Amino acid sequence: MTLTNIFSKTLLCTLVTLVLNLNTSYADEMLNKDYYPAPLLGLDNFFAHHVIVAEKSTHKLYLYQNKEGFPALIKTYQMATGKKAGDKQYQGDHRTPEGVYYLTQFLTHQDLINRHGKQGEIYGVGAFVLNYPNPMDHQEGKTGGGIWLHSTNDETRIEKGLDSRGCIVTANSDLIDISRYIELERTPIVVVHEVPFLSRDAWLTKKAKVEKTISQWLNSWRNEDINGYIDTYHNDFRDPRKGNLAQFKAYKKAVFAASGTPQIELYDLSLLQSGEYIMATFKQSYKSSTIEDLGRKTLYLKQDGFYNWKIVSENWSKHGVQDIITEENHVAFEPSNRFFETNNPKKILGKRLLSSRIEETESEEKSN
Repeated sequence: MTLTNIFSKTLLCTLVTLVLNLNTSYADEMLNKDYYPAPLLGLDNFFAHHVIVAEKSTHKLYLYQNKEGFPALIKTYQMATGKKAGDKQYQGDHRTPEGVYYLTQFLTHQDLINRHGKQGEIYGVGAFVLNYPNPMDHQEGKTGGGIWLHSTNDETRIEKGLDSRGCIVTANSDLIDISRYIELERTPIVVVHEVPFLSRDAWLTKKAKVEKTISQWLNSWRNEDINGYIDTYHNDFRDPRKGNLAQFKAYKKAVFAASGTPQIELYDLSLLQSGEYIMATFKQSYKSSTIEDLGRKTLYLKQDGFYNWKIVSENWSKHGVQDIITEENHVAFEPSNRFFETNNPKKILGKRLLSSRIEETESEEKSN
């Protein structure tokens, strides 16, 4: 074999390798190397059976599935985000918020037409509503609303990357596909500028540190140990009803002094991070001499000056657990077409899918 032939074959192999690498996402590469996305510290089969990660720097949507607590990438989609780069701060800034959110409501194509008239066509086949602003957004003084994950009647928008008033925009067929993995109130979407990855050991170590705080919080609550309990809270903690940490401690001290010891259990813990905050979500069972209830508990944690994870905000609600009477009657989630009657966008939109750009009007996401 001549040197020319050797060089030609080497060049061909190099080009093939480059092409293959271009078709392999960075997320795929990291998972294959036993690295895990840092925002997905813990998945479960209830509040995080599937998680959508929106990476603004690459305009990619990543769909992850829970595999025994570890994130497994199953699909990747293209998206467009707010016209202006950066994290959303106030109403009308045309930025996409960064944080951990849940998809709380679905609006069909007809819902959008009924709500916005002809201008509702710009949302394509449908829209999922994010719970922006979440408790941390409120605590940081962020304003605005109407942030959706929706499709479009002009899919050339997606190629532009920065092309919405704050929403996350996908192709119609992609939204239909993503919807198969969505369960309202139970499917989170994590919005970040860029997805960092951690080695398996670093990922497990970080997860263990957060779980240690939650374990201390739970055991101190069970034992009515006020000092151990308050030690798990950050100095910046605020309760919307009870006030700052000192006021919250006084309230809890009075509660702990009451007769009887509560029985508290938690199930289905998920840990998701965006920026400096980790959101821990789980089912909480509480029984005392006067109360017996099952609800959804959310703890927001951030590191203190000693790099310990501490609770900075918390919330309890029935959202996403209304249909669960006991832990035993929960049916595992299975992907299905629960939001759309067809996989064909043309059957939903008719002649409304346009190839040319329709300018956005003030009715589009007007409250965001």
